[in-house]
This record gives sequence, C-alpha cells and structure tokens, in this order.
Amino acid sequence: MEIFVLASGSKGNMTYLKVGDIKLFIDAGISYKKIKDKMTMYQENIYDVKSLLITHEHHDHTTGLKMLLKQGFVEDVYLTKGTYDALPIDVVNLFQNTHIITIDLAFMISDVTITPFMASHDAAEPVGYVIQHDDKKVVILTDSGYVDQSYYELLSNANLYLLEANHHPTKLMNSPRPFLLKKRILSELGHLSNDDAAWLMNVLVKNIVSKWVVAHISEDCNSIIDIEEAIVKAFDDPTKIEVYYTTQDGLPGIKI
Repeated sequence: MEIFVLASGSKGNMTYLKVGDIKLFIDAGISYKKIKDKMTMYQENIYDVKSLLITHEHHDHTTGLKMLLKQGFVEDVYLTKGTYDALPIDVVNLFQNTHIITIDLAFMISDVTITPFMASHDAAEPVGYVIQHDDKKVVILTDSGYVDQSYYELLSNANLYLLEANHHPTKLMNSPRPFLLKKRILSELGHLSNDDAAWLMNVLVKNIVSKWVVAHISEDCNSIIDIEEAIVKAFDDPTKIEVYYTTQDGLPGIKI
C-alpha cells in the first residue's frame, strides 16, 4: 500500500491511495487542474483511478468533485446517504456508479476491505475509513471533534494513520477568527486539537510502529513544534510512531 496526499488543510483536502491493484481517491477538495498537476508531479497516471471515497460534503473536501467527475474516468463513487443528499444535484447527476455506504458496515473494492466509521463533525453524515489489504491497515480521519471509544478496537494498530492535529487551542483562542468559528472548531463537531490527536494516537498504537501522517494542520493556529510538544507530552513511548506532516502542497508517497 502507498498513500499520497495531494493537499491537506482548510483550503482543500484530497488523498490518493494505491492498494494492491486498486487505485482510489479520497475526497476531491482541490481544483481538477491541481489534481492533475499533482498526480503528474508524483508520476502517477490519473486515468488509472476508477474509485472515489467521499468523507463528507464540505467545500474543502469536494470543491473539485464536479470537474473531476466530468472527465469520465472515475467510475465508482462511495459515500453515505447523508453526504449524497447534501451534495448539489448537478454533481450527483455526474456519478456513473453510486454506492451508498452504511456506517460500520464493511464493503469490498476488489480484494480491499473498507470500513466506514462515524466521524464527529458538523456535516450531514461524515465518515472516516479503515482500509485493509492483506496484512496492512490504513486509517483515514481528517475532520472530527472527537473519536468515540467504541471505535478504538477497529482503529487500533494500523500501519498508517492519516489523522488530523488541527490546532493549538491557545493559539486558536488568541487568533482574530470570529468567536463562533472558534467555538465550532473546539466543539465535538469540530476538529481534533494537537493534544487530543496525540492522546488518541498513544491509545491506538499498541505493539507495532505506526506511521502518523498529520493532516489538516491549521496554518495560523498551529505549528510542527506545537504538535511535537503534544506528542512528547502524550506518548508513553514516542518511538512507536514515525511522524510525517502534510501541507496544502501535499506529501509524496509513503509506503507501508
């Protein structure tokens, strides 16, 4: 398995995943031109991608969806009923094969097992994904204010986590952002803070060394130093993770 981040942050989010013979996108939150340019930069053939998983309908995860679908090479779109209903009709009319997925019910794309799980975000029916192939496991969760304890077993001991550490709470509260936006981000329907994300990763990673691709990092209310301080504070053994940081410019392929 190999994961490429095309973009990550409040200006747009999109991920490309190679799993065995399957190549798929997760979200489409950047323009089609940027998608194509980034795939070319990564020396990947965009036209090989036949499947798209959508986490939720927010603009920073779907802004490039319409133009991507208009190209015609993405054949299968997987999303919850809530997300489907929340998208514009002119977008869903472009779906070739629509697959309405159910939270907590695994489905297959060829020999790849994908389990959607409930995210806690202010969207219609948002999800994260656990993607498994052979003995490898990837967890994708980029927008969630918290993670319910009932999911810890499902999410534990993945080889790679694409998990957000969105903000440093003090920096967020001292920022010039409107109070209602601050309140939303800090809520259970918002985004994981550095401390929340680091604490969660320490709980989930038990007896293997996992890769943590830190996603959706606020450009003005966070920093790599802030995240690393949270990791040192939260982890009983920081050496059990390898940490990578995403930006709006993406992140080249990471193999597991």
